Amino acid sequence: MTKSVTLNETMSGWIQAGEGEKSEQFSFTITVFFANKINPFGPQPFKGVARLGDRDYETLVEGELSLKPTGPRYDLDFNHPELGLLRIAGEKTYSIFDLVTSMTTCPLTVYQKGDAIGTAEVAYRDSLIKFPFEAVGFSSEESAFMPYQVS
Repeated sequence: MTKSVTLNETMSGWIQAGEGEKSEQFSFTITVFFANKINPFGPQPFKGVARLGDRDYETLVEGELSLKPTGPRYDLDFNHPELGLLRIAGEKTYSIFDLVTSMTTCPLTVYQKGDAIGTAEVAYRDSLIKFPFEAVGFSSEESAFMPYQVS
């Protein structure tokens, strides 16, 4: 059983997808398992839960997080209750002129079958000072993803 560094993160904000749809509350909680020891900056798998707050809807998500010097990139897939399978992708872009916002906020594009159908924006809202102590851990892949197993 391989053990590695894990990252647990919750991002929240809004999503607007589909024609004429209004934006609604959106959040996701993910656990990233840094399995790729050869290139820790390559895409790393994650699993988690997405929530649409306006409807009290919750579903599993899977995707990849890519760490880059300019900011992390998120690519995640989840099932929307009306639109079906969606991919949400985007990345933070660090800026020295607005460091806190650029470190916490991530603009995203919403895709359905490869076509852009909307936008979203999420932000890390917990304490940045506590982040390394609360979000970073060490576990096996099995135990890291255990909360997200479908039984």
